[in-house]
Amino acid sequence: LVFLEWHEASTIAVVMLAILGFLSTLAILVIVWRHFQTPMVRSAGGPMCFLMLVPLLVAYLMVPTYIGLPTVPTCFCRQTFFTLCFTICISCIAVRSFQIVCVFKLASRLPRAYAYWVRWHGPYVFVASMTALKVAIVSSSLLSTTTSPTTLTDPDDPKVMILSCNPYYLKGLLVNTSLDLLLSVAGFSFAYMGKELPTNYNEAKFITFCMTFYFSSSVSLCTFMSVYRGVLVTILD
Repeated sequence: LVFLEWHEASTIAVVMLAILGFLSTLAILVIVWRHFQTPMVRSAGGPMCFLMLVPLLVAYLMVPTYIGLPTVPTCFCRQTFFTLCFTICISCIAVRSFQIVCVFKLASRLPRAYAYWVRWHGPYVFVASMTALKVAIVSSSLLSTTTSPTTLTDPDDPKVMILSCNPYYLKGLLVNTSLDLLLSVAGFSFAYMGKELPTNYNEAKFITFCMTFYFSSSVSLCTFMSVYRGVLVTILD
């Protein structure tokens, strides 16, 4: 039986990247908190900045659950918390890119719709709706599979059995990332529409770059994992 162990080079690389991501995200969170009342932070989204950054911190904290002997609790954390946290972050970015265009175009063309959007806290309603949808997707995925560790045969060595939390990890990857990919496409589209806005609102350019990188990396990951059958498939559980 094989699984990701702490002393392996691939595990060390993943953990180091997770630590780097956690510390950098925590540093940004502290900076945003200390300068929360400034116009720059307010224009960047205000409270929504915390809604983007805190789930990322939780997602980084989930990385240790992918390492070591899988158990029912760790399998449950793998299949729920990480993907939920990431969806919250992506939905915040998508609605933020929509707001960049909304402020300049929707407010002038559809003032009544924009008034409703502001009055009923449209960004938070959208994020809550996307989170509820992802909860439904994850719940249905859990009901159709299992949270108990299972074994997969290594195609290169039939004597080796890979301990995994999800025997249908490729299907789970497509299901769990489908909503995130749609949100990234939406965020890219709205941000691209706002690329000609004034320089003070040029965060649309950064959103466009980030969403392009996320989409391309997700496609590359799915392509690689469709032909790879080694122990690293447990990262996708």
